[in-house]
Amino acid sequence: MKRPLALIFALCLAVRGTSADDHPADWFSRAGYGLFVHYLNEIQNNAATVQSLGRSTTWDECVREFDTERFAAAAAEAGAGYVIFTTHQRTRFLIAPNATFDRLTGYKPGEACATRDLIEDLHRSLSKRGIPLMLYWTGNGPCADAKASAALGWQAPVSDAWLAKWAAVTEEYALRYGEKVAGWWVDGCYVKHGNLGYDDAKLGVLARALKAGNPRRIIALNPGVELTAYSVHDDYTAGEQNSFLALPESRWLGGKQWHLLSYLGPERSDNYLAAGWCEPGLKYSKQELAAYVRAVNSKGGVVSIDAFLFRDGGLDRSQLELLRALRPALVAQKDRPPTPPGNLAFGKPARLLSLDGQRDLPINGDGVMKPQRGVDGYPDTAARASMEWPWTYEVDLLESAPVRRIKVTYGRKAYATRARVSVSPDRQTWQTVATADTPDGKPFTADFDPINARYVRVSSLKPDGPGQPGEQMSVAELEVYE
Repeated sequence: MKRPLALIFALCLAVRGTSADDHPADWFSRAGYGLFVHYLNEIQNNAATVQSLGRSTTWDECVREFDTERFAAAAAEAGAGYVIFTTHQRTRFLIAPNATFDRLTGYKPGEACATRDLIEDLHRSLSKRGIPLMLYWTGNGPCADAKASAALGWQAPVSDAWLAKWAAVTEEYALRYGEKVAGWWVDGCYVKHGNLGYDDAKLGVLARALKAGNPRRIIALNPGVELTAYSVHDDYTAGEQNSFLALPESRWLGGKQWHLLSYLGPERSDNYLAAGWCEPGLKYSKQELAAYVRAVNSKGGVVSIDAFLFRDGGLDRSQLELLRALRPALVAQKDRPPTPPGNLAFGKPARLLSLDGQRDLPINGDGVMKPQRGVDGYPDTAARASMEWPWTYEVDLLESAPVRRIKVTYGRKAYATRARVSVSPDRQTWQTVATADTPDGKPFTADFDPINARYVRVSSLKPDGPGQPGEQMSVAELEVYE
Protein backbone atom coordinates (compact mmCIF):
# COMPACT_ATOMS: atom_id res chain seq x y z
CA MET A 1 0.00 0.00 0.00
CA LYS A 2 1.52 3.30 -1.06
CA ARG A 3 1.00 6.33 1.16
CA PRO A 4 0.49 9.85 -0.17
CA LEU A 5 3.62 11.98 0.08
CA ALA A 6 1.71 14.48 2.20
CA LEU A 7 0.96 11.78 4.78
CA ILE A 8 4.56 10.60 4.81
CA PHE A 9 5.75 14.18 5.32
CA ALA A 10 3.20 14.75 8.07
CA LEU A 11 4.23 11.62 9.96
CA CYS A 12 7.92 12.46 9.70
CA LEU A 13 7.24 15.99 10.90
CA ALA A 14 5.14 14.62 13.75
CA VAL A 15 8.00 12.44 15.00
CA ARG A 16 10.32 15.44 15.18
CA GLY A 17 7.71 17.62 16.86
CA THR A 18 6.15 20.66 15.29
CA SER A 19 7.03 23.18 17.98
CA ALA A 20 8.65 23.53 21.37
CA ASP A 21 5.20 23.80 22.95
CA ASP A 22 3.57 20.58 21.73
CA HIS A 23 3.61 17.33 23.69
CA PRO A 24 6.17 14.73 22.56
CA ALA A 25 3.35 12.17 22.21
CA ASP A 26 1.21 14.32 19.89
CA TRP A 27 2.38 12.40 16.83
CA PHE A 28 1.63 9.14 18.68
CA SER A 29 -1.96 10.19 19.37
CA ARG A 30 -2.41 11.18 15.71
CA ALA A 31 -1.05 7.81 14.57
CA GLY A 32 -4.02 6.10 16.23
CA TYR A 33 -2.71 2.57 16.14
CA GLY A 34 0.47 0.69 15.36
CA LEU A 35 2.07 -2.72 15.06
CA PHE A 36 3.93 -4.53 17.85
CA VAL A 37 6.01 -7.62 17.02
CA HIS A 38 8.16 -10.07 18.96
CA TYR A 39 11.41 -10.97 17.19
CA LEU A 40 13.45 -13.20 19.51
CA ASN A 41 15.98 -16.02 19.36
CA GLU A 42 13.58 -18.30 21.24
CA ILE A 43 10.88 -17.77 18.64
CA GLN A 44 12.17 -16.96 15.15
CA ASN A 45 15.36 -19.00 15.58
CA ASN A 46 13.77 -22.09 17.11
CA ALA A 47 13.03 -24.81 14.53
CA ALA A 48 10.18 -26.09 16.72
CA THR A 49 8.14 -22.92 16.23
CA VAL A 50 6.01 -21.94 13.24
CA GLN A 51 7.64 -18.51 13.22
CA SER A 52 11.08 -20.00 12.44
CA LEU A 53 9.94 -21.53 9.13
CA GLY A 54 11.73 -24.69 10.30
CA ARG A 55 15.16 -23.04 10.53
CA SER A 56 17.56 -22.88 13.45
CA THR A 57 20.94 -21.19 13.00
CA THR A 58 23.16 -18.91 15.03
CA TRP A 59 21.40 -15.75 16.18
CA ASP A 60 23.79 -13.72 14.04
CA GLU A 61 22.74 -15.62 10.92
CA CYS A 62 19.07 -15.31 11.86
CA VAL A 63 19.31 -11.52 12.12
CA ARG A 64 21.17 -11.29 8.79
CA GLU A 65 18.33 -13.18 7.08
CA PHE A 66 15.56 -10.84 8.25
CA ASP A 67 14.04 -8.98 5.28
CA THR A 68 13.29 -5.45 6.49
CA GLU A 69 11.76 -4.45 3.15
CA ARG A 70 9.27 -7.30 3.33
CA PHE A 71 8.41 -6.42 6.91
CA ALA A 72 8.06 -2.69 6.23
CA ALA A 73 5.85 -3.37 3.22
CA ALA A 74 3.59 -5.52 5.41
CA ALA A 75 3.49 -2.82 8.10
CA ALA A 76 2.45 -0.30 5.47
CA GLU A 77 -0.27 -2.66 4.19
CA ALA A 78 -1.48 -2.94 7.77
CA GLY A 79 -1.85 0.83 7.93
CA ALA A 80 0.46 0.93 10.95
CA GLY A 81 1.04 4.43 12.30
CA TYR A 82 4.26 3.17 13.91
CA VAL A 83 6.06 -0.10 14.68
CA ILE A 84 7.31 -1.33 18.07
CA PHE A 85 10.04 -3.95 17.50
CA THR A 86 11.73 -6.07 20.17
CA THR A 87 15.47 -5.66 20.68
CA HIS A 88 15.80 -8.62 23.10
CA GLN A 89 13.98 -10.21 26.04
CA ARG A 90 15.78 -11.65 29.07
CA THR A 91 18.52 -13.30 26.95
CA ARG A 92 21.83 -12.05 25.55
CA PHE A 93 20.56 -12.02 21.96
CA LEU A 94 20.23 -8.40 20.83
CA ILE A 95 19.36 -7.28 17.29
CA ALA A 96 22.21 -4.79 16.75
CA PRO A 97 25.85 -4.33 17.73
CA ASN A 98 26.53 -2.89 21.18
CA ALA A 99 30.16 -2.45 22.15
CA THR A 100 29.24 -1.58 25.74
CA PHE A 101 27.33 -4.86 26.17
CA ASP A 102 30.23 -6.87 24.70
CA ARG A 103 32.80 -5.10 26.89
CA LEU A 104 30.83 -5.52 30.10
CA THR A 105 29.78 -9.15 29.52
CA GLY A 106 32.85 -10.54 27.76
CA TYR A 107 30.95 -11.72 24.70
CA LYS A 108 32.48 -11.26 21.28
CA PRO A 109 30.59 -9.51 18.46
CA GLY A 110 28.03 -11.93 17.04
CA GLU A 111 27.95 -14.18 20.10
CA ALA A 112 25.27 -12.06 21.77
CA CYS A 113 24.68 -8.82 19.89
CA ALA A 114 24.12 -9.34 16.18
CA THR A 115 26.79 -7.93 13.90
CA ARG A 116 24.13 -6.61 11.53
CA ASP A 117 22.54 -3.37 12.69
CA LEU A 118 18.95 -4.47 12.27
CA ILE A 119 17.67 -1.32 13.99
CA GLU A 120 19.33 0.89 11.40
CA ASP A 121 18.00 -1.27 8.57
CA LEU A 122 14.49 -1.30 10.04
CA HIS A 123 14.52 2.47 10.26
CA ARG A 124 15.68 2.77 6.67
CA SER A 125 12.91 0.50 5.34
CA LEU A 126 10.13 1.91 7.55
CA SER A 127 11.04 5.57 7.09
CA LYS A 128 10.68 5.20 3.30
CA ARG A 129 7.04 4.42 4.01
CA GLY A 130 6.56 7.16 6.60
CA ILE A 131 6.34 4.74 9.54
CA PRO A 132 8.11 5.74 12.79
CA LEU A 133 10.17 3.07 14.54
CA MET A 134 9.87 2.40 18.28
CA LEU A 135 11.78 -0.24 20.23
CA TYR A 136 10.95 -2.73 22.95
CA TRP A 137 13.54 -2.73 25.73
CA THR A 138 13.69 -4.17 29.24
CA GLY A 139 14.50 -3.10 32.77
CA ASN A 140 15.79 -6.54 33.74
CA GLY A 141 18.34 -6.96 30.95
CA PRO A 142 19.75 -10.39 30.03
CA CYS A 143 18.61 -11.84 33.37
CA ALA A 144 18.18 -15.35 31.91
CA ASP A 145 21.78 -15.55 30.61
CA ALA A 146 24.19 -16.85 33.26
CA LYS A 147 27.36 -15.30 31.85
CA ALA A 148 25.89 -11.86 31.19
CA SER A 149 24.05 -11.81 34.51
CA ALA A 150 27.21 -12.63 36.44
CA ALA A 151 29.27 -10.05 34.54
CA LEU A 152 26.70 -7.28 35.03
CA GLY A 153 26.01 -8.24 38.66
CA TRP A 154 22.34 -9.01 38.13
CA GLN A 155 20.19 -9.41 41.22
CA ALA A 156 16.63 -8.66 42.26
CA PRO A 157 15.85 -6.13 43.57
CA VAL A 158 18.09 -4.35 41.06
CA SER A 159 21.21 -2.76 42.51
CA ASP A 160 22.55 0.68 41.66
CA ALA A 161 25.73 -0.92 40.28
CA TRP A 162 23.82 -3.24 37.92
CA LEU A 163 21.52 -0.43 36.83
CA ALA A 164 24.44 1.85 35.98
CA LYS A 165 25.86 -0.83 33.66
CA TRP A 166 22.53 -1.58 32.03
CA ALA A 167 21.88 2.14 31.55
CA ALA A 168 25.24 2.42 29.77
CA VAL A 169 24.19 -0.36 27.36
CA THR A 170 20.89 1.42 26.83
CA GLU A 171 22.53 4.78 26.24
CA GLU A 172 24.81 3.44 23.49
CA TYR A 173 21.76 2.55 21.41
CA ALA A 174 19.88 5.72 22.35
CA LEU A 175 22.75 7.99 21.28
CA ARG A 176 23.44 6.04 18.10
CA TYR A 177 19.92 6.26 16.72
CA GLY A 178 18.90 9.76 17.80
CA GLU A 179 15.72 10.78 15.96
CA LYS A 180 15.63 7.47 14.09
CA VAL A 181 14.00 5.89 17.14
CA ALA A 182 10.78 7.67 18.09
CA GLY A 183 10.11 5.85 21.35
CA TRP A 184 10.68 2.94 23.70
CA TRP A 185 8.29 0.47 25.34
CA VAL A 186 10.19 -0.89 28.34
CA ASP A 187 9.24 -4.18 29.95
CA GLY A 188 10.48 -5.57 33.28
CA CYS A 189 10.29 -2.34 35.30
CA TYR A 190 8.08 -3.79 37.98
CA VAL A 191 7.65 -2.74 41.56
CA LYS A 192 4.81 -5.02 42.61
CA HIS A 193 5.70 -7.93 40.31
CA GLY A 194 8.90 -9.94 40.36
CA ASN A 195 10.55 -8.07 43.24
CA LEU A 196 12.63 -5.95 40.88
CA GLY A 197 12.62 -3.06 43.34
CA TYR A 198 12.22 -0.22 40.87
CA ASP A 199 11.19 3.18 42.21
CA ASP A 200 11.09 6.63 40.61
CA ALA A 201 14.78 7.23 41.32
CA LYS A 202 15.91 4.00 39.67
CA LEU A 203 13.44 4.40 36.83
CA GLY A 204 14.89 7.87 36.34
CA VAL A 205 18.36 6.42 35.70
CA LEU A 206 16.92 4.20 32.97
CA ALA A 207 14.71 6.98 31.58
CA ARG A 208 17.65 9.36 31.14
CA ALA A 209 19.53 6.71 29.19
CA LEU A 210 16.50 5.97 27.02
CA LYS A 211 16.15 9.64 26.06
CA ALA A 212 19.85 10.22 25.37
CA GLY A 213 20.32 11.73 21.93
CA ASN A 214 16.64 12.61 21.55
CA PRO A 215 14.89 14.21 24.55
CA ARG A 216 11.55 14.16 22.68
CA ARG A 217 11.65 10.39 22.35
CA ILE A 218 8.58 9.00 24.14
CA ILE A 219 8.92 6.20 26.69
CA ALA A 220 6.65 3.91 28.69
CA LEU A 221 7.94 1.84 31.62
CA ASN A 222 5.83 -1.26 32.11
CA PRO A 223 4.55 -2.08 35.62
CA GLY A 224 2.92 -5.34 34.47
CA VAL A 225 -0.54 -6.14 33.14
CA GLU A 226 -2.01 -2.81 34.22
CA LEU A 227 -3.44 0.26 32.56
CA THR A 228 -2.19 3.04 34.79
CA ALA A 229 0.00 6.14 34.97
CA TYR A 230 3.01 4.36 36.43
CA SER A 231 5.88 6.80 36.96
CA VAL A 232 6.83 10.45 36.60
CA HIS A 233 9.13 9.47 33.73
CA ASP A 234 6.51 8.01 31.38
CA ASP A 235 5.21 9.90 28.37
CA TYR A 236 2.51 7.32 27.64
CA THR A 237 0.97 4.38 29.47
CA ALA A 238 2.55 0.98 28.83
CA GLY A 239 -1.01 -0.36 28.90
CA GLU A 240 -0.31 -4.09 28.68
CA GLN A 241 -3.64 -5.95 28.60
CA ASN A 242 -4.91 -9.39 27.62
CA SER A 243 -7.76 -8.02 25.53
CA PHE A 244 -8.91 -5.02 23.52
CA LEU A 245 -11.63 -3.94 25.93
CA ALA A 246 -10.62 -0.97 28.11
CA LEU A 247 -11.57 2.47 26.81
CA PRO A 248 -10.21 5.90 27.76
CA GLU A 249 -12.21 8.69 29.32
CA SER A 250 -9.89 11.18 27.61
CA ARG A 251 -6.55 11.29 25.83
CA TRP A 252 -4.77 11.53 29.18
CA LEU A 253 -4.49 9.16 32.14
CA GLY A 254 -2.74 10.75 35.08
CA GLY A 255 -1.05 13.19 32.71
CA LYS A 256 0.22 10.41 30.40
CA GLN A 257 -0.86 9.68 26.85
CA TRP A 258 -3.48 6.90 27.03
CA HIS A 259 -2.19 3.78 25.27
CA LEU A 260 -3.12 0.09 25.32
CA LEU A 261 -1.19 -2.92 24.05
CA SER A 262 -2.75 -6.33 23.40
CA TYR A 263 -2.69 -9.16 20.87
CA LEU A 264 -4.66 -10.40 17.87
CA GLY A 265 -4.03 -14.12 18.33
CA PRO A 266 -6.16 -16.54 20.34
CA GLU A 267 -4.92 -17.69 23.75
CA ARG A 268 -2.90 -20.90 24.02
CA SER A 269 -1.62 -22.28 27.31
CA ASP A 270 1.51 -23.78 25.72
CA ASN A 271 2.60 -20.65 23.90
CA TYR A 272 6.10 -19.33 24.69
CA LEU A 273 4.93 -16.07 26.20
CA ALA A 274 1.52 -17.37 27.43
CA ALA A 275 -1.85 -15.83 26.54
CA GLY A 276 -2.13 -14.92 22.83
CA TRP A 277 1.14 -13.06 22.29
CA CYS A 278 2.90 -14.06 19.05
CA GLU A 279 0.07 -16.40 18.06
CA PRO A 280 -1.27 -16.76 14.50
CA GLY A 281 -4.97 -16.50 13.77
CA LEU A 282 -7.61 -14.11 15.00
CA LYS A 283 -9.38 -13.48 18.27
CA TYR A 284 -11.36 -10.55 16.81
CA SER A 285 -13.41 -9.82 13.72
CA LYS A 286 -12.67 -6.88 11.42
CA GLN A 287 -15.82 -5.14 12.58
CA GLU A 288 -14.99 -5.70 16.25
CA LEU A 289 -11.40 -4.47 16.10
CA ALA A 290 -12.35 -1.43 14.01
CA ALA A 291 -15.09 -0.47 16.47
CA TYR A 292 -12.65 -0.75 19.36
CA VAL A 293 -9.83 1.25 17.77
CA ARG A 294 -12.31 3.90 16.64
CA ALA A 295 -13.66 4.25 20.18
CA VAL A 296 -10.13 4.65 21.58
CA ASN A 297 -9.04 7.07 18.86
CA SER A 298 -12.15 9.20 19.33
CA LYS A 299 -10.81 10.13 22.78
CA GLY A 300 -7.23 10.63 21.55
CA GLY A 301 -6.02 7.25 22.80
CA VAL A 302 -3.63 4.90 21.01
CA VAL A 303 -3.73 1.13 20.40
CA SER A 304 -0.72 -1.14 19.79
CA ILE A 305 -1.57 -4.47 18.15
CA ASP A 306 0.71 -7.48 18.64
CA ALA A 307 0.93 -9.57 15.48
CA PHE A 308 2.56 -12.85 14.48
CA LEU A 309 5.96 -12.41 12.79
CA PHE A 310 7.82 -14.95 10.66
CA ARG A 311 11.61 -15.30 10.57
CA ASP A 312 11.76 -13.75 7.11
CA GLY A 313 9.81 -10.60 8.04
CA GLY A 314 6.39 -11.73 6.86
CA LEU A 315 3.19 -11.46 8.91
CA ASP A 316 0.46 -14.03 9.46
CA ARG A 317 -1.84 -13.88 6.43
CA SER A 318 -5.13 -13.79 8.33
CA GLN A 319 -3.90 -11.06 10.66
CA LEU A 320 -2.55 -8.98 7.80
CA GLU A 321 -5.88 -9.22 5.98
CA LEU A 322 -7.67 -7.94 9.09
CA LEU A 323 -5.18 -5.11 9.57
CA ARG A 324 -5.37 -4.10 5.91
CA ALA A 325 -9.08 -3.50 6.41
CA LEU A 326 -8.64 -1.55 9.64
CA ARG A 327 -7.59 1.90 8.39
CA PRO A 328 -10.38 2.07 5.74
CA ALA A 329 -12.88 0.82 8.34
CA LEU A 330 -11.84 3.60 10.72
CA VAL A 331 -12.46 6.19 8.03
CA ALA A 332 -15.87 4.66 7.29
CA GLN A 333 -16.81 4.52 10.97
CA LYS A 334 -15.47 7.92 11.94
CA ASP A 335 -18.79 9.67 11.61
CA ARG A 336 -21.01 6.71 12.48
CA PRO A 337 -23.76 8.06 14.74
CA PRO A 338 -24.91 6.22 17.86
CA THR A 339 -27.18 3.27 17.14
CA PRO A 340 -30.02 4.00 17.65
CA PRO A 341 -29.62 7.80 17.47
CA GLY A 342 -29.19 9.37 20.90
CA ASN A 343 -28.13 6.11 22.59
CA LEU A 344 -25.63 7.17 25.29
CA ALA A 345 -24.43 3.58 25.84
CA PHE A 346 -23.35 3.05 22.22
CA GLY A 347 -19.66 2.04 22.07
CA LYS A 348 -19.03 2.76 25.74
CA PRO A 349 -16.87 0.59 28.07
CA ALA A 350 -18.74 -2.44 29.39
CA ARG A 351 -18.00 -5.16 31.95
CA LEU A 352 -19.24 -8.63 32.87
CA LEU A 353 -19.57 -8.78 36.65
CA SER A 354 -20.76 -11.00 39.46
CA LEU A 355 -24.30 -10.33 40.62
CA ASP A 356 -23.07 -8.04 43.41
CA GLY A 357 -20.79 -6.17 40.98
CA GLN A 358 -17.65 -6.93 42.98
CA ARG A 359 -15.85 -9.30 40.60
CA ASP A 360 -15.17 -9.45 36.85
CA LEU A 361 -16.40 -12.67 35.23
CA PRO A 362 -14.96 -14.54 32.24
CA ILE A 363 -16.50 -14.20 28.78
CA ASN A 364 -18.92 -16.92 27.71
CA GLY A 365 -19.03 -18.67 24.33
CA ASP A 366 -15.31 -19.52 24.17
CA GLY A 367 -14.48 -15.84 24.58
CA VAL A 368 -16.78 -14.73 21.76
CA MET A 369 -19.51 -12.99 23.77
CA LYS A 370 -17.40 -10.03 24.82
CA PRO A 371 -18.83 -7.14 26.89
CA GLN A 372 -18.56 -4.66 24.00
CA ARG A 373 -21.04 -6.73 21.99
CA GLY A 374 -23.85 -5.46 24.18
CA VAL A 375 -23.26 -1.85 23.09
CA ASP A 376 -21.99 -2.26 19.52
CA GLY A 377 -25.22 -1.33 17.75
CA TYR A 378 -25.58 -4.79 16.22
CA PRO A 379 -28.54 -6.75 17.66
CA ASP A 380 -27.22 -10.06 16.27
CA THR A 381 -24.24 -9.98 18.68
CA ALA A 382 -24.48 -10.32 22.46
CA ALA A 383 -22.48 -10.06 25.68
CA ARG A 384 -22.60 -12.92 28.15
CA ALA A 385 -20.65 -13.89 31.26
CA SER A 386 -19.66 -17.40 32.32
CA MET A 387 -19.01 -19.29 35.57
CA GLU A 388 -22.06 -17.92 37.41
CA TRP A 389 -25.76 -18.13 36.54
CA PRO A 390 -26.97 -14.73 37.81
CA TRP A 391 -24.66 -11.91 36.80
CA THR A 392 -24.49 -8.16 36.12
CA TYR A 393 -23.83 -6.26 32.90
CA GLU A 394 -22.37 -2.80 33.52
CA VAL A 395 -21.78 0.11 31.13
CA ASP A 396 -19.75 3.26 31.85
CA LEU A 397 -21.25 6.23 29.98
CA LEU A 398 -17.93 8.09 30.61
CA GLU A 399 -19.83 11.28 31.46
CA SER A 400 -22.76 11.88 33.79
CA ALA A 401 -26.08 12.58 32.13
CA PRO A 402 -29.71 13.03 33.24
CA VAL A 403 -30.81 9.50 32.32
CA ARG A 404 -34.54 8.93 31.97
CA ARG A 405 -34.96 5.87 29.73
CA ILE A 406 -33.21 2.49 29.48
CA LYS A 407 -33.97 -0.31 27.02
CA VAL A 408 -32.63 -3.86 27.25
CA THR A 409 -32.66 -6.32 24.37
CA TYR A 410 -31.58 -9.86 25.18
CA GLY A 411 -29.76 -12.31 22.96
CA ARG A 412 -31.63 -15.10 21.24
CA LYS A 413 -32.75 -17.91 23.57
CA ALA A 414 -30.65 -16.55 26.48
CA TYR A 415 -32.33 -13.95 28.66
CA ALA A 416 -33.21 -12.90 32.20
CA THR A 417 -36.66 -13.89 33.33
CA ARG A 418 -36.28 -11.39 36.17
CA ALA A 419 -33.91 -8.43 35.95
CA ARG A 420 -32.99 -5.35 37.94
CA VAL A 421 -31.79 -2.07 36.37
CA SER A 422 -29.65 0.26 38.49
CA VAL A 423 -27.81 3.53 37.92
CA SER A 424 -25.03 5.33 39.77
CA PRO A 425 -23.17 8.66 39.53
CA ASP A 426 -19.94 7.29 41.02
CA ARG A 427 -20.02 3.45 40.97
CA GLN A 428 -20.39 3.56 44.76
CA THR A 429 -24.02 4.38 45.43
CA TRP A 430 -26.63 2.62 43.29
CA GLN A 431 -30.30 3.34 42.74
CA THR A 432 -32.70 0.74 41.34
CA VAL A 433 -34.82 2.35 38.63
CA ALA A 434 -36.68 -0.73 37.41
CA THR A 435 -37.28 -4.43 37.80
CA ALA A 436 -38.64 -6.48 34.94
CA ASP A 437 -40.19 -9.92 34.58
CA THR A 438 -39.70 -11.19 31.02
CA PRO A 439 -40.70 -14.86 30.88
CA ASP A 440 -40.53 -14.80 27.07
CA GLY A 441 -37.24 -12.82 26.81
CA LYS A 442 -38.74 -9.91 24.89
CA PRO A 443 -37.03 -6.47 25.08
CA PHE A 444 -38.18 -4.21 27.88
CA THR A 445 -38.01 -0.46 28.43
CA ALA A 446 -37.81 1.40 31.74
CA ASP A 447 -38.94 5.05 31.84
CA PHE A 448 -38.43 7.14 34.98
CA ASP A 449 -37.83 10.69 36.20
CA PRO A 450 -34.36 11.97 35.19
CA ILE A 451 -31.51 10.72 37.40
CA ASN A 452 -27.97 12.03 37.02
CA ALA A 453 -25.94 8.90 36.29
CA ARG A 454 -22.73 7.75 34.69
CA TYR A 455 -22.95 3.98 35.29
CA VAL A 456 -25.79 1.63 34.33
CA ARG A 457 -26.23 -1.99 35.40
CA VAL A 458 -28.57 -4.73 34.27
CA SER A 459 -28.53 -7.57 36.81
CA SER A 460 -30.03 -10.97 36.03
CA LEU A 461 -31.78 -12.24 39.16
CA LYS A 462 -33.32 -15.22 37.35
CA PRO A 463 -32.33 -17.70 36.01
CA ASP A 464 -30.14 -18.43 39.03
CA GLY A 465 -29.32 -22.04 38.23
CA PRO A 466 -29.31 -24.70 35.51
CA GLY A 467 -32.41 -25.96 33.74
CA GLN A 468 -34.46 -22.78 34.18
CA PRO A 469 -36.30 -20.80 31.49
CA GLY A 470 -34.01 -18.27 29.80
CA GLU A 471 -30.92 -20.46 30.32
CA GLN A 472 -28.67 -17.51 31.30
CA MET A 473 -28.91 -13.81 30.49
CA SER A 474 -27.15 -12.44 27.43
CA VAL A 475 -27.38 -8.77 26.46
CA ALA A 476 -27.66 -8.01 22.75
CA GLU A 477 -28.12 -4.26 23.23
CA LEU A 478 -28.30 -1.92 26.20
CA GLU A 479 -29.64 1.51 25.26
CA VAL A 480 -29.58 4.57 27.53
CA TYR A 481 -31.30 7.90 26.79
CA GLU A 482 -31.66 11.33 28.30
